[in-house]
Parts: sequence; structure tokens; C-alpha cells
Amino acid sequence: MINFEKYCRLFANVSIFCFFTLLLVFPKGYNYGSTALLVVSVLFLLYTIYKKINIIGLVKQNKSIFIAISFYFLTVLFFILFHGEKMKLIDNPLRAFLFLSVTIFMVYSAVKLDVLLYSIPLGSFIAGLVALYQYYILHLPAAFNEQMKIQSGDIAMSLGLFSLVIALYLFEIKQNKFALLAVIAGLFGVLASVLSFTRGGWIGFPIILITILYIYRNILSKKLLGAVVLSILIGGISLSTNEQLISRILDAKNNLIHYSESSKDGSIGARLDMWKIGIHALIEHPISGWSLRELDEYKKSLADKGIVSREFTVYSHLHNQFIDELAKKGIFGGVAILGIFIVPLCSFYRKQKTFPNNKKIKLLTTLGIIHVLATMFYCLTQAFFAHNSGNVFYFFVLLVVWSFMINEKSKV
Repeated sequence: MINFEKYCRLFANVSIFCFFTLLLVFPKGYNYGSTALLVVSVLFLLYTIYKKINIIGLVKQNKSIFIAISFYFLTVLFFILFHGEKMKLIDNPLRAFLFLSVTIFMVYSAVKLDVLLYSIPLGSFIAGLVALYQYYILHLPAAFNEQMKIQSGDIAMSLGLFSLVIALYLFEIKQNKFALLAVIAGLFGVLASVLSFTRGGWIGFPIILITILYIYRNILSKKLLGAVVLSILIGGISLSTNEQLISRILDAKNNLIHYSESSKDGSIGARLDMWKIGIHALIEHPISGWSLRELDEYKKSLADKGIVSREFTVYSHLHNQFIDELAKKGIFGGVAILGIFIVPLCSFYRKQKTFPNNKKIKLLTTLGIIHVLATMFYCLTQAFFAHNSGNVFYFFVLLVVWSFMINEKSKV
């Protein structure tokens, strides 16, 4: 049994390492490590059931997150059946539900924290290198241009922020050289997001950065805080010379001005119109929501009335995960989508307050808090879970970090 646990731990470590390091190297790099660990975790769950190994205690101890994700999955399943949609729409929510088995497998394997400390900064650094190569060497219009650049830009931002959290943890435990490497890696991740020129990932950056610095305020000397501010200023000044970046920022400003003047050109005008569609749809059917076919017809009727522009009615989702869920699944969909954010966010916060002096738990809960907050910001301008990459990234990282937290908590 000892050897079995050892090999389980090794497999989990390799899978997690591959997930973070290959995340943005290939168009579907997010699938390799996560799918491998998911398959083995599901098989292990079946093994525990066959051998009658007691996992009920683990589920009960973590019932809040199990209930939140299960409710999300069941809500999506119910509305697929209720609206008569194609069953392939359940793929992403089903995978999110099955990722719960990863928690059971990782807790059983007692996987150690070290793999996160290496794989996340390395993944962030690699993402930056890929972005630099694609933009400056291959001369693509933007980094990750030949894959889903909005999703990739968001994920790169998360890797950069995670690396900054890890750097502060390393400073706290006096691993200063490694901490500096993590800071550099974090800047590469943020740079990768910037070079994708997708603005959605930048919206929450100031708030999340302030949150990170506030959580680690006790270790922030004037020199360290000055170094962080200086790094941001140098990076900002360097990027200010990039004409395409400046044009993207000016485009956002002009889009808002034009929209207020009844001109709906640009991606921001498109999003505002789609959000308007979603709000009207929710008011019409607040409980039952709309099927995809019915919603398409409703969009056209709003366009006929001049409420929204017809050119923006062709999109299958509304470029805001919260509004999209409310429009298609009503209030229950809104509760479900908020549940998968608010429940883990509150749980991570409570655990951090319960173990204020445990540096590892502080690191893991901070990673969890930042992951949830960042994804909520991404969901404001994108249907993040409509794409496999966003679905896998959120739920896999959430449950991996959660599992590490359980393992560390068991040592206290």
C-alpha cells in the first residue's frame, strides 16, 4: 500500500506540473495534465467504492464546495433537459463535477505543496516566452492569436498573479533568491496577457494586486513594496511605447463615447448590446430562462424594435458569464454560477482566518482567493465557461489548490 500511495503521489505531481507548464504552450495545453489526473482520479474513486474505502468523512468535511459544484452541474443538466437542448452542452459542467474526484485522489495520495511552488512560476515564465516569440519573432498580430487569445490572455494573467503570491510566500520564509525568480516569472505572465491585447484580463488587475499586497502586508517592508511599485512602473513605461497596446486602450475609450452617442461600433459596443439582450431576457423569463433557439428569436425581435443592433445578435453567448446564465437558466442559473464563486471564496477566507500563523495555509488560501476573484473578473466580459479552456482552468486549479489546503490543514 505504501508503494501504491507513493506512485499515486508521483503521478499527481507529474500531472500538476505538466498542467501548469504546458498550459499556454499548445492550443489545448490545458488538457494534458488535467485530463490525465481526472481519468486516474475517477478510476481511483471507483476503486474506493469497490473496496468500500470510507470517503464519506472527506466529503462531509468539504461539503460546501462539493454541494456548490454539484448544484451547478445539476442546474445545467436540468435546464438542458427542460429546454430540450443537445446533451453535448453538459460536457463542461460534467467535467467540472468529475473534477471533485481529483480532491479525493490528492488527499489520499497526500501530495506535497512543492510542485506548485515550481510549476506555477515556470508556467508563467514559459507563457511569457511564448508570447514574446509569437509577437516579436513570428510577428503575429497578438500573442496566442492562433488559439483562443481572450482565454489565453486571462489565464496568463492568472499565472502571473499566482507567481507573485508565491514570491511573497517565499520572501516570508526567507527564500529570497527563489522569490526574486518567482517575481520575474510573474512579470512574464502579466506580459503575456498584455501582448495578447485582450483587455478583459486587465480589468481586475489593480484590485487583485491590492488584495495580494494587503494579505501579505505584514511582510512588506518599504524596500520590498518599493521594488514592487518600481517593477510595475518600469513595466508600464516600457509597454507605453507599444502602439498597438495604446491603441487598444484608446479604442476602449472611444467605444464607450460612441456607444453613449448611439453608435455601437467596436467590441465594447457589442458587449453592451449583448448584456442588454440578457437583461431583457431575464426580465421576460426570470424563472424558466430561454432555450438557445428561443433566445435567438428573442434577439431578433429586440433588433426589429431597434433596442439592440442586429449585427450583435449572431453570438451564441452574451459575453458575460453571469448575464448569460441568468438569461438562459433564470434565477436558478444565477444562484448556481454565483455559488461556484462565493462558496469557495468564503471558505478560503475562513480557513485563512482560522490558521493565521500557518504560512502554507496562508499561501494556499491566498491562491484560492485570487483565483476566484480573477475568474469572476474574466467572467464580466467573457463567457469564460463556454469554452473548455476556461472551464478546465477554473475548476481544476480550484480543486487542486483546495486539495493542497486540506492536506496542509490535516498536519496542524
